Amino acid sequence: MMCAHRRLTAALLVALLSVIAAPGARAQPTHRAAEALTTCAGTNTVRFDPGLRLLPRQVGISGSGAYDCASTDPAITSGTSVVTGSGALGCLTSDGSTTEVITWNTGEQSRLAYTFALIVQPGGEAVVVVVGSVEAGKFAGSPIASPGAQVTLTPLRCLTDTGVELITGPSTLLIG
Repeated sequence: MMCAHRRLTAALLVALLSVIAAPGARAQPTHRAAEALTTCAGTNTVRFDPGLRLLPRQVGISGSGAYDCASTDPAITSGTSVVTGSGALGCLTSDGSTTEVITWNTGEQSRLAYTFALIVQPGGEAVVVVVGSVEAGKFAGSPIASPGAQVTLTPLRCLTDTGVELITGPSTLLIG
């Protein structure tokens, strides 16, 4: 079990560095990350209702993602995700919870439960690392990690009543 966590941690660090180093590029699964059961690279879009303002307030989260994947199950080649959640969120801090459901190209699903989140959120941008496990469905019980960088084109909206309502960008999903 510890060996699997070390491989997952190493793969997470490689993926996070690739996301941070080239935030505009779409990341591809790496050889090291391929040690996971499934490694996916794609894009996530997250909506906030109401929008993120400078100071935290209660906000609903909804979003979606699309991934290209490499897996120990050769039938798994892609997936789409739906993210829902809520919390006390602002343009500088984030304290919320989310659920992500992945629907694989095979029609199978995985429900992800994140137990640790590191979110750096300067000006409405989000550099995210979340870790947890597959709670139900395909790959149930497997550890997961998901680094990503979602950005807004309008960070000054943090200073308005409307706030930042949408962020989007690359994301990686590592299962196993």
